[in-house]
Amino acid sequence: MHIQRRVLIKSPPELVWDTITELSRAKEWTLEFNDYPFISPDWPKPGATAVWRYHAGPFQFDFHLSITESVRGKALQIANRSVFGSGIEVYSFTFSGGVTTVWYDASDKPNLLGKTFRPLLEKRLVRQIESTMADLKTYCERR
Repeated sequence: MHIQRRVLIKSPPELVWDTITELSRAKEWTLEFNDYPFISPDWPKPGATAVWRYHAGPFQFDFHLSITESVRGKALQIANRSVFGSGIEVYSFTFSGGVTTVWYDASDKPNLLGKTFRPLLEKRLVRQIESTMADLKTYCERR
């Protein structure tokens, strides 16, 4: 699966980047990606880790996250692995005329289990990402 999105936010890129990387405060701006049972104290430095818990009805799956690139207000890359395989999320930030453009690019390398469950989870995950990007915009523009 490969997902690309772009969102324009009337806010400085550092504030947007800080919002995305402050996992312990995610529940303030998103309902979909807010369950983090573990966040290492050095998050969001390169090499830092966290666990994101994905909820699908009565099921939950842990995704183990690791920062691979972290430049405040400019770039963020987060690798992940789970029972479904591995993947990476890439955020790029540009700023012009008081507007931050966030480019989001996510891709995965599913294992056999991931390929099996993809048809059941793909549409839901795409909707969650779209909702989260809209929530990010609203939250950052209110701050």
